[in-house]
Amino acid sequence: MPCDYTVVYHNHYLYLFSWLNCLLISRMEPVGKSSGIRIGDLPADVIKHILVFLPIKDAARTSVLSRKWRYLRRSIHQLVFDDDFALIPQHLTDSELKVTSKQIMLDIYKCLLVHDGPITKFVLSIPGLCSCDAEVDHVVLYLSSKGVEDLTLVFEAFDSDIDDYRMHLSLFSAPHLKSLTLESCELTPPSWFVGFSKLTHLRLDLVILPDDFFQNFLSKCPMLEFLRVVCCGCPANLEIVAPSLKSFEFVGSFQDICFKCTPLLSFVSLNAWDTHTHEMGAIFASLPSLRQFLVKYNFLKRPAAGDRNVPTRLPIPLHLLEVLNVICIAFDGQGSEHIFFCLIMSSPNLRRLTVQLNANQLYDQPAKNGTTGTRRLLEVEDCSGSSDCLRHLREFRIDHSHGTQVELDLVRFILATAPLLQLIHVTPEYKLSPQKIIKFMKEAMQYTRVSKEAKVMYGR
Repeated sequence: MPCDYTVVYHNHYLYLFSWLNCLLISRMEPVGKSSGIRIGDLPADVIKHILVFLPIKDAARTSVLSRKWRYLRRSIHQLVFDDDFALIPQHLTDSELKVTSKQIMLDIYKCLLVHDGPITKFVLSIPGLCSCDAEVDHVVLYLSSKGVEDLTLVFEAFDSDIDDYRMHLSLFSAPHLKSLTLESCELTPPSWFVGFSKLTHLRLDLVILPDDFFQNFLSKCPMLEFLRVVCCGCPANLEIVAPSLKSFEFVGSFQDICFKCTPLLSFVSLNAWDTHTHEMGAIFASLPSLRQFLVKYNFLKRPAAGDRNVPTRLPIPLHLLEVLNVICIAFDGQGSEHIFFCLIMSSPNLRRLTVQLNANQLYDQPAKNGTTGTRRLLEVEDCSGSSDCLRHLREFRIDHSHGTQVELDLVRFILATAPLLQLIHVTPEYKLSPQKIIKFMKEAMQYTRVSKEAKVMYGR
């Protein structure tokens, strides 16, 4: 049914609203009668909900739809300023970049000036925005008094020589903050900071942090559930104290890590280098709820003492651990393989296991009798009753396989000890020759399987 108004369509969003208006009329008008219902008759809350999903510029254009829509965009509770709002060219001179950044911040000021009502979500993520520390300070100060709950500030500079923005102190007096995402800035809590009592999500990427950040800041966020820290220059020894924490992701360098008072922590991802963790049992003793564990690089690397003190099993089994993902592990005779097997032998309810060997490390080579050190280790573990620890394993994956004997030994061991195994999926490294792939598969297919449903797949 045709509409009785004319609209200049700026983009496909306005076309969507016009279609919605026609749909409302067609469904709500009796045949032969005109009820006069238009899109402007939608409740204000419904209109605001629609505007939340639009870029700010498109939300502003909806003011032509009806008089009722004209000013509602000024009271939407979510404001997102990203590359849809402003796109800065990468090949500007320093002076041009400063002028462009100042103009963008002026446009943001204008949006905030006419805004009416609370702002629960605010995002500032415009690549290249720089030299606007004072302007950003005013925005943070303004938001801290507007009840902001979800705040994202991403400062992605084109020039690495530009100093990082130092977070304004008014941020630490935002009592309603529930989610905080920061990138490429400096975060230094003041001495009077009492904490974020409602904060549940914290994501920090390339953020400069003080040495005592984990001890002091986290302990003042009692409701924190999700923590992500990526390349933030953290102290050598990490101490995580977070009674409500459920998910922890870390990318960076540390020498040792300690979890204290983390009874609910179920997902842990450690992508670390330069680590020299000594007490494996102490690390997992404070993770009674651990269900998924992803570990990369050198977290499994032992110090010079080698593998002499590596236990066969952890003192406290990881009864809830179901998913174990070990990336870039080196079976080089330095103890990493012993720690790896200690983990799987200490996880009686493991259901999915993923392994990726380190391509830059020397793989375990067969001895004169044709048996690798890894196979000898597997045979010892198998004879000690380790098959009981894999009785729930359903899936085993080898990512970026290089077709090595070590990988074949792992496949043979899993097939021989996992009675409920359903799938072994091996994805080859892209440079691996077809001849080596065929050789790998021929040998793997000959191994004995204790599970009648086990399938071996090779490919992406």
